[in-house]
Amino acid sequence: MAYAKALLSLLVFLCTFCSFANPVIIKHDFNSQNINNLYYSFEPTSLLSAQQSSHIQWQKNTGKPLNLGLEQRPVWIKFKIKNTLSYNTEQILSLNNPLLNDVQVYQLHNSQLLSYTQIGDAYPLYKRTIKSESLLVKLLSPANSETLIIMKVANSSGLRVPLTLWQPEAYLAHKGKLNLLYGLLIGFIFSLGVSCIVLYGFSRKGYFVYAGVISLTLGSVLAYLCGFGLRYAHPNLPALQQVMIPILLTLITLMFLPLQKQVCHPRPSLLLTIQKVVVNALAISLLFIWLLPNNIVTLFCLVTTPIVLGFYIVTTFMCVRLTPSKPNKALLLVLVFFLVVMLYFIVAVMGLHAFDRSTLAFACFFGCTFCLCYSVMKLFILQRDEEVIAQQTLIAENTAQDTLLKERLKLQEKTRQELESQVDERTFELQVTLRELEEKNRSLELLNTEDALTGIKNRRFFDKKLVMELRRSRREQTPLSIVMLDIDRFKNINDTYGHIIGDQVIKAVSDLIKDHLKRPLDEVARYGGEEFVVLLPNTPSEGAQDIAEKIRADISVSTVTVANNDIQFTISAGVYTSIADDVSNPQIFTECADKALYYAKQHGRNQVITFPLPQ
Repeated sequence: MAYAKALLSLLVFLCTFCSFANPVIIKHDFNSQNINNLYYSFEPTSLLSAQQSSHIQWQKNTGKPLNLGLEQRPVWIKFKIKNTLSYNTEQILSLNNPLLNDVQVYQLHNSQLLSYTQIGDAYPLYKRTIKSESLLVKLLSPANSETLIIMKVANSSGLRVPLTLWQPEAYLAHKGKLNLLYGLLIGFIFSLGVSCIVLYGFSRKGYFVYAGVISLTLGSVLAYLCGFGLRYAHPNLPALQQVMIPILLTLITLMFLPLQKQVCHPRPSLLLTIQKVVVNALAISLLFIWLLPNNIVTLFCLVTTPIVLGFYIVTTFMCVRLTPSKPNKALLLVLVFFLVVMLYFIVAVMGLHAFDRSTLAFACFFGCTFCLCYSVMKLFILQRDEEVIAQQTLIAENTAQDTLLKERLKLQEKTRQELESQVDERTFELQVTLRELEEKNRSLELLNTEDALTGIKNRRFFDKKLVMELRRSRREQTPLSIVMLDIDRFKNINDTYGHIIGDQVIKAVSDLIKDHLKRPLDEVARYGGEEFVVLLPNTPSEGAQDIAEKIRADISVSTVTVANNDIQFTISAGVYTSIADDVSNPQIFTECADKALYYAKQHGRNQVITFPLPQ
């Protein structure tokens, strides 16, 4: 029974070996080879289970680098290396994605473990066997043999595992050229950013600051993509490696808003308002998003930044159509380049397509920075040229004015002495006249706005005040109320007691109405004869009706004593309330209130009626 189990295990193990794609073959002319033909699985839980799993449990990957998108589960990878040489050789396995958290590499020969390496950006740099920003694993292939490589890869921001096997000397030569190229590119971008900041120091133009900070941040993103951030910036804080890239990309997106304002000067519009709201919401979320897991931060960045960039591109395109200047066009090109970079990241991180190279991203980063600096520098040159032209025009105008001024001075000198004597004479007369006019104006203004009998405002003042309050009501969308009041059977009072006592009754009514108006903006005016009007800004219908009812009730129980005659009387009132929409037709308010007053008169008097009239 034991032999049968051993035979079965050997059979499964052999089937596992046979199931692999073509192995990487090491020959005399071997320099490097991309490992795209491999098998992967999420089911194994340990090295032993990965060795003993059947062919059905593994999925085949061929022809392109392994990219599983935003997969959170650890993946196990298998492939073989065949050494056809008659001596032992060393190789370097390069994981061309420096943003993998944890990678465990097992090298097996005849089921025996030859080497084990644990690497990833979750570990400090000093723990790596090869002190490099790239993830490198040293392998040893025995002569004329095949070795099995089993890898366990875990990453919180997606599984993109491009693999390349290198001969050490070839890798050193390749890495030297690559680092030189990346160093030149990143250094050029940083130099452009520093140049913009230096130009700000000389010009004090704010757009140079934004362009410089954006360029420096773009260079930082490239440095983190190449792994230089972990190596040079924070080798002992590997946790910052992955979270910094989406945060920096989001910061770049936010900084485009003030830059767009200073370069394009967009006109206010609904789309621009929506853009501001979206950008402000993104800025607020950035204060808290870094506290979330790395995969949420990455996904949030990949979703939100293209949306915001879409708003930028549309609003900038609108500015280009209105003002097709070179700075506006260059800024539009910057936004397009950056959007292409974000789309590239979406496709790569989501696993929609496996890119063999990142040339497109680096080219777009370079184009974005170059166009950005060109935009602000061209804007500065245009503004400087405009200032020079304005100065030259001003100098020419000043020269012409100086010539005319000399001629005028000659004429003015002749007339100056004559004017001085005339001015002295007229000044005293004018001062006296002005004092007299000022006194008369005060008297006229008082006569024009106050009723001579009652001392309250008159009809003319009310008409002007009504137009002002109508405009306020329409602007602030607040209700405006008007109360029309009339003394009931006033003709009988005049006929019985005489017009002098009737005037005293009118004055007493005006005093009672004033006592019920508590707010500074509330006004009462004598509308004509025994009729009064009360203007109540920002007062709903219920409030106006309540004030009118209190006035009516107070008057109905009051007695006016004039020349030993106790006179009792009542009033009727009509109320109209509305939010003004047509300030050119103020008589609508007085007509509606008057209709309500007329209705109160016709139906018994001594009551308050609100328009619309009761049915």
